[in-house]
Amino acid sequence: MQDRDNRVDLNWDDDHVLPSRVYPDIAHLFSRMTAVTLGAVAVAERELVLDIGCGRAVDALDLATKGGVCAGLDPSGKMLFHAREHVTLNGTRIDLARGVGAHLPFKRDSFDKVICKGALDHFAHPDIAIAEMARVLKPQGRAVIAIANFESLGFKAGRAIFSMRGSLGRRKTGNNGFWHIPEDHTIKLDYGTLKHLVRPHFRIERAIGISLLVGLPGWSSLLDKLPESLSSASLRLLDVMADRLPSLSNVIVMRCAPRNKATSWSAE
Repeated sequence: MQDRDNRVDLNWDDDHVLPSRVYPDIAHLFSRMTAVTLGAVAVAERELVLDIGCGRAVDALDLATKGGVCAGLDPSGKMLFHAREHVTLNGTRIDLARGVGAHLPFKRDSFDKVICKGALDHFAHPDIAIAEMARVLKPQGRAVIAIANFESLGFKAGRAIFSMRGSLGRRKTGNNGFWHIPEDHTIKLDYGTLKHLVRPHFRIERAIGISLLVGLPGWSSLLDKLPESLSSASLRLLDVMADRLPSLSNVIVMRCAPRNKATSWSAE
């Protein structure tokens, strides 16, 4: 497993993240990813929380309104500018710092909770970043990591159909679909890779899968044509299935306890 690029983009912006048209499955995926991740954090009053790769600090702000004392870290000056604007408009205090996940500027055992949502595969050294998460967590702390799974059922099916169409000469030029790893990603993450990265430093308490069929050609368009009630019901049902099959889900949310800091943990 090697990083494709060891440089840090100090001016990364998220303007390109969402497609120009957001279909029901994409909107549902982003909404559920946030809800499940923040629910897994389960912040208590006055707990110290660090959001690594905080972006616009939307999640940190949400946790702060629930009683957490939050700090956000991001290497991008542009994202921190957006974050400061967002925090100022909402009148909630969040400490923001510029830095990278592999070199957290905090003392050992500083935080009760650490969150890293949708950012780990942007890091030049995700393995070191996970070690740093464990270092800054208190002995009874918890880390919550959320990733896009590039070996999901929808992505696998999409790649297979794309390849088959190519062999028949019907592939659209330049159309690689959602399963194509973006250029600003340094590693392809999936369930097995994430487990391999976290296990030297954490015990996995829970792995939650979100959504199954994002990336399947025609799925987004089909949902868009269905009545909203039927579309929503289909997406909820798929979430139930994805929760039981995290290795095939589109997004994986993993809640972890640090090893060698406490005497007991929940079973993996």
